Amino acid sequence: MKNKYFSILPIGGVQEIGSNMTLIRTSEEDIIVDCGLLFPYEECFDINYLVPDFSLLDPARISSIVITHGHEDHIGGLAHLLKAFPDLRVFASRFTLHLIQRKLEEHKIKFTYELYDHSSELKFSGVTIFPVHVNHSIPETCGLIIQSPDKEWGALYISDFKVDLRSQHEAPIDFKKIQHKLSECKHTAFFLDSTSILSDGKTTAEGELHSNLRDLMARPEERIFITLFASNVHRMNTIAKLGISEGRKIVIMGRSLKTYMESAFETGHSEIPSDQLFFPEQVKGQSGKMLIFLSGCQGDFLSALRRFSWGEDGTFKPRVGDLVVFSSKVIPGNEKKIARIYNKLTEFGVTIITASDSLIHASGHPGKEDLHLILKNFSPEFYFPIHGESYFLKKHYEFIREYYPKVSAHLIYNYQEVVLSDGTIKIEEHQAKEPRLIHGRSLEIEKSQVSQRRKMATQGAVFVSYNRNTSHIEVSLLGLPLLANDQVEHLRRKLLEQIRRDLLSREDHYLKDQVKIATRQFFNNFLGYKPVTEVHLF
Repeated sequence: MKNKYFSILPIGGVQEIGSNMTLIRTSEEDIIVDCGLLFPYEECFDINYLVPDFSLLDPARISSIVITHGHEDHIGGLAHLLKAFPDLRVFASRFTLHLIQRKLEEHKIKFTYELYDHSSELKFSGVTIFPVHVNHSIPETCGLIIQSPDKEWGALYISDFKVDLRSQHEAPIDFKKIQHKLSECKHTAFFLDSTSILSDGKTTAEGELHSNLRDLMARPEERIFITLFASNVHRMNTIAKLGISEGRKIVIMGRSLKTYMESAFETGHSEIPSDQLFFPEQVKGQSGKMLIFLSGCQGDFLSALRRFSWGEDGTFKPRVGDLVVFSSKVIPGNEKKIARIYNKLTEFGVTIITASDSLIHASGHPGKEDLHLILKNFSPEFYFPIHGESYFLKKHYEFIREYYPKVSAHLIYNYQEVVLSDGTIKIEEHQAKEPRLIHGRSLEIEKSQVSQRRKMATQGAVFVSYNRNTSHIEVSLLGLPLLANDQVEHLRRKLLEQIRRDLLSREDHYLKDQVKIATRQFFNNFLGYKPVTEVHLF
């Protein structure tokens, strides 16, 4: 586009909550912002997660990625990106860098990095990026102020934030810096978080949970188990200190909690005395008042919470008199997993308290009142909802149109590029790409293969092996009712008869196709459906 200053192109995270990745494009280079993962919304047959497609990235134009914070939906795809583009320089804050380093060590990936903080200026060809401190549910979260060199354009890009003006753990969102940097610019565009747009009020501050959490720690139960998002280091500090004040021994159970707490210790974000923090193997067989943090608040299959809830943990077994506290919300799609955990714990005689029973969880995203606080203080010319599912984006767009009609609001999705030019904008379309599916040892698997897995899981499989020289045929069944085994000999005879009658002189591919058709039809007549069938000739 003529007279383009820079553009913003979301590749992931705009249409879904996860796989966040955005390109800031100038005439000379592209700067990547974040590279996260997306967990499947439904059973995907051993798919671990999804990451953005990188095919739009031009190696000749990219050299840097700026990470806004350390959540998995912003850093979880970084290993895959660095394998594809090993020369990328990673810009990150200190706490976020610790998390990245731990993750990349597992993949044996070495990378170059540059630390930034809230006073940094990240200079690139065609833009300067100013990190700006915001509140969220993990330490050192930043929004980005993006300026063209002549200050013709300034963009405020904040994918995750809330407005917590009385935080006990960190400074409030840096409105002064936002005001100062954007007031320098002739034209402005906002790109803001849509995750909690359905909430009419202001997002609960962490400090508002303190009273109820204190009451929970003072309860008479000897063992209190609590689960929360492992990245919420500030809330862990609050809960642990309250537990210590009640004479409880603090135990960390689960890999993700251990990772975040170790990073918090190394970067000065932990407020828990190290000599009062224990791991399960250190307290095995001990009694007394304990507060045990469990990872896996969404019921993940291998998590500490699920292991404990099923009675499968080697250190702690659920028992009558235990209290389990869920200081978290259920992410849409995880309701059934969490309901099963509630039921299992109830069957063990455990008392459960959730965020529906007491004010013990606060979101890290802005409700409508948080957005009002920003928009009453700033007057952007252009506005683009980001970071949310399509429904959330539309609701955010309608909110802006209703309350701020003078602002030019636009609804965009992944692969729609917002080009900022001479006093106006243009939205350019790119061919959308499906996210990449990752499974096993961080390997990509094609969508067609997942479809094959789905068929095998729902229909079972039949394997037919035929030896042309000996006329011997073997039939194996997998995932079919055991009653079907009684039909195998009958099928063998039918197939041999058909081969001898019609197929012996035919080409291999024709013989295989006819045997496959006959086998599927045979089981359809018996079962009412056609299993996946594979035929092998020898």
